[in-house]
Amino acid sequence: MICAGAGLFSIYWLIAHVLPIYGKLWRQASAIEVPYMAFGLLMAPPVMLACTVASAFAICTGKRFAPTSKSGLAKFQTCMLKTSVYSLIVVAPLVAIITTVALNTLDYTICPQLRKSGSAWQTYWVSHPGFCFIPDSYTENKWPCKNADGKKLCINMDE
Repeated sequence: MICAGAGLFSIYWLIAHVLPIYGKLWRQASAIEVPYMAFGLLMAPPVMLACTVASAFAICTGKRFAPTSKSGLAKFQTCMLKTSVYSLIVVAPLVAIITTVALNTLDYTICPQLRKSGSAWQTYWVSHPGFCFIPDSYTENKWPCKNADGKKLCINMDE
C-alpha cells in the first residue's frame, strides 16, 4: 500500500506541479515557477508499479516476491526498474534542460528575488524585468505582492 501511495503521490505532483509549467509557457504567463527537483519524480511511477505488484503478490500468496529469472514477473520487474533508472538518469535531466531552453527561447529571465526563503529548489522565471522583485507578501494563491505608493501590487502567476 505504501508503494501504491508513493506512486500516486508522485503522479499527483507531476500533474499538479510539472505539467502546468508547459501550459503557462503556451499561454506565455508573466511568471513561471519551475520546481526543478520535481523532474526527478519522473522515475517514481515505474518503480512504484513494480513495488505494488510485488507487494500484492506477497500479500496474496504469503510468500516473498522472488520470481524466476525467465518468468513474466521477473521481466516486468526488471523492465520497471530499468525504466525508473533511465528516467532518473536520462529523461529527468533532459526534460529539465529542454524546459530551461524553452524558457530562454521565449525570453524569460530567471528571477531569484521571487524565491521564497527556504525553497532553493524552486526557481521563478519572468517575462519582463519589472516582474522581478522582492515580495513584501503573498496572496492566498501564493502570488507575490509588492507594496508601492500605498497600493498592493501582485503578479498573477496563472496568467
